[in-house]
Amino acid sequence: MKTTFAYDHYYPYAEYTAALSKLCESYPDLVTLESLAKTEEGRDVFALTLSHKSGLPSSDKPAYYIDANIHAGEVTSTMTALFTLDYLLTNHQDNQEIQQLLRDYTFYIIPRVSPDGAEQYLIQHEKLRSVNRLYPHTEKQDGLHPEDIDGDGVIRMMRIKTPYGPWKVSALDPRLLSKRLPNDLHGDFYAVYPEGYIQNYDGTHITLAPNKWGLDFNRNFPFGWYSDVRQPGAGKYPLSNPETKALVDFVLAHPNIGFVSTLHTTGGVLIYPPGTYSEKNAIPLDMKLYHDMGKLAKQLTGYETKNVFDEFLVDTDNYSSGAFDDWCYETQGIPAYTIELWDCLMRSGIAYDDIRSTHASDYENEANNLKTLKWVDENLSDGFKPWTTITHPELGEVEVGGFDFKFVIQNPPVQFLAQEVEKMGLYLTKSAFALPKLKLNSAKATPLGNSLYSLDLVISNTGFMDTNLTQKALIQKVSAPVCVTLEGCTDLEGKAITLDLGQLQGFGSIASHYGYDGITTTGTNEQIKTIQCVVRSESAQIEITLTHPKAGTVKSSLSLVE
Repeated sequence: MKTTFAYDHYYPYAEYTAALSKLCESYPDLVTLESLAKTEEGRDVFALTLSHKSGLPSSDKPAYYIDANIHAGEVTSTMTALFTLDYLLTNHQDNQEIQQLLRDYTFYIIPRVSPDGAEQYLIQHEKLRSVNRLYPHTEKQDGLHPEDIDGDGVIRMMRIKTPYGPWKVSALDPRLLSKRLPNDLHGDFYAVYPEGYIQNYDGTHITLAPNKWGLDFNRNFPFGWYSDVRQPGAGKYPLSNPETKALVDFVLAHPNIGFVSTLHTTGGVLIYPPGTYSEKNAIPLDMKLYHDMGKLAKQLTGYETKNVFDEFLVDTDNYSSGAFDDWCYETQGIPAYTIELWDCLMRSGIAYDDIRSTHASDYENEANNLKTLKWVDENLSDGFKPWTTITHPELGEVEVGGFDFKFVIQNPPVQFLAQEVEKMGLYLTKSAFALPKLKLNSAKATPLGNSLYSLDLVISNTGFMDTNLTQKALIQKVSAPVCVTLEGCTDLEGKAITLDLGQLQGFGSIASHYGYDGITTTGTNEQIKTIQCVVRSESAQIEITLTHPKAGTVKSSLSLVE
């Protein structure tokens, strides 16, 4: 697959920004770059607008929005967003489908929402959620802090031999650990912690220190937001982070956005709102849209599509909220997927439902770990480190070992990166065709004499999605109508003419299904509307403009010469 860059490693900030600059310099007629915000460490949160600059401006075309790296450690997402940009630009000249996309639609791509956090994740050994800013504490707290003690460049697990430990060596594989049974009174037992140092160790008790970088950007959006008392990482108030505020401001400033894909890891699944209540209480037509779009994702990526609340959360009583996808859908009526890239566990043969199960026992999880270990053994040379004895400065003799969480479990090993970004990049490209799209099917003027004309216009939505996108948009009253503006004529009272057509269905919402006696179509087809009106004109032609924020703009001229 032709691209300008190789997707065989994860790009730090300097290489990432150089790649964006090169693409913008190489394709000035197709892409523009802007900075939405400056981070505390002085890095830019970049956004790219991708659309052919000839013809209509990008703001007058239906738009597909992609962002990535809201969570710092989920660096596969940046590489997927960059691949999508690269693929569209590099293949534009030779690919008619891409030419059509960039002529008729707009892509907005924000490849790295948290550049400070991603840089910390890539150049240091520590894990972090969103950004390397001290929160909620202003100083590092007492307790165990993850660190790379043995100097192998990876923070793994640390096991300490103790008669009080709840773990023992697994009978399935000596590299794994098994939960100690009630009658296990003799043998070697272990306590297990992250590899790390202990601040102010009292010589007896090992406790995990509070996360020094506790912010979670995807709990900071202004729908379903709760304070840190309920939801750690939510921030002081909604949009208290410049990075999250930049995303909301961008969406609000671009009313042509018709679909949102926000890229994360891990799980190998596309998840969709609602995230704060069950799908059984949601709007059926909106849920159908998510299911139908998911069929395309399944075809191109192999990934399933699941509801956030019912099929992704592990605790629906204390559910996570304040998420970007919920804000997009619930307040703006924009359908949104959170796409969880990479699927190490499923590649190991573990079913999705088993991975997400809250009822799996430690013994079932041990069996799943064995499957993952087997996959790592077969595919990687360094994905799992056997337990190795080292001398810990506070604890003495301990053993360090386990999976490379950052680049086996959370993100793909580099040799699997290209296939991951390619398949998702193709889905993101092709799914933009689902956006609503206005079309002027026909226009006819019949002279009536005395500068009067009878106009007949046929207008349609050729896209899969309705012009209003979702029923939620109608409920929230955030969907504008399709408008028809006529210039070069007036109505019979001499007034300018602007017509409100309401909404137009897409072909995806037509009620049609297999029935007992064949394919059945019910309801009214509202993809097409006709306009008949009498106008007065002294001009040689009438200018017709169709507009809808989500479905684009269409301009045409109708000659009045007999």
